[in-house]
Amino acid sequence: MPGRDIGKKKIRIWMTILIIAIFVYIILMYQINPETYMNILSGRWLRFLPFSDVSIINQQSYHFSYIHLTNNCSDSVQILVAVCSAPINILRRNTIRETWGQYARNNSNFKMVFFEGVTHGPGVQDDIHEESVKYGDIVQENYIDHYANLSLKSIAYLRWVSSSCRKVKFVLKTDDDMYINLPLLEKTLMNMKRSRFIMGLLFKHVAPIRDSSSKWYTPISKYPKNEFPEYVSGTAYLISGDLVPELYAESFNGKRFWLEDVYITGMLANRVNATRIDSSKFTIHNQQHTGCTYKNIISGHHVMPRNMKIIYQQLKDVNLICR
Repeated sequence: MPGRDIGKKKIRIWMTILIIAIFVYIILMYQINPETYMNILSGRWLRFLPFSDVSIINQQSYHFSYIHLTNNCSDSVQILVAVCSAPINILRRNTIRETWGQYARNNSNFKMVFFEGVTHGPGVQDDIHEESVKYGDIVQENYIDHYANLSLKSIAYLRWVSSSCRKVKFVLKTDDDMYINLPLLEKTLMNMKRSRFIMGLLFKHVAPIRDSSSKWYTPISKYPKNEFPEYVSGTAYLISGDLVPELYAESFNGKRFWLEDVYITGMLANRVNATRIDSSKFTIHNQQHTGCTYKNIISGHHVMPRNMKIIYQQLKDVNLICR
């Protein structure tokens, strides 16, 4: 009937318009925020699924192979900056190299290394290869890079430090969405005489989240206790170099826990009798992205590349006045 044909034709027209609109939206999204676009293509949205639904977590013991390696630490390196980064976050890594990471790259007392797993996004591995050849500061292993695998990434930096940076005095672990005030960190550590410690923002009496819709959902089957052990925020924390081999060796004993800060700075730290030091200079709350805000703190969270550049330029200004 003519009416039905007209109706079908309208549906096809609207479907065509919808497809074109989606295509245009994707192109615009890529222009505005390439990382968001790549997150979708590479399946990074899976990290928001409940823990029990994640099927790509590496559950086996830690026996992974290196894909990319950086040079060992020289004897002059006192502070290793271990940045845990997602393979797709090339923009963030480059911005870190251009901003706060420059202090490490130009200072023989420091070495900065990015730690990554693998993802299956189109062309990502080729880009990482080029990046590794160009900068020589990437350690990549063949575990699946996934939010629920962050403990593997932390074991990866413990492993590499234990074998390739054994004389380092301090290791700063951080993430690629952090701004780190390295000159202040260096000043803070200048007269540090303590050993076998972990320093950062300390959490006490934290209960596991039992809400299955939460990003941090931890079912009773994975952790039956009502409280986690004391731990420091995984966004940025400092470990004395002498403690790193102990933590790495202890990671082979018992089951691995998926929340990396609870696991590394809580569970493993307890089992090796490490000391935890609470420091208000390590922050996790959203800060104003200004040089004055970061002048007296070591770390700030949720800092996107454009804001890293703002903070860095303002902190470089010798005439910066803070009230």
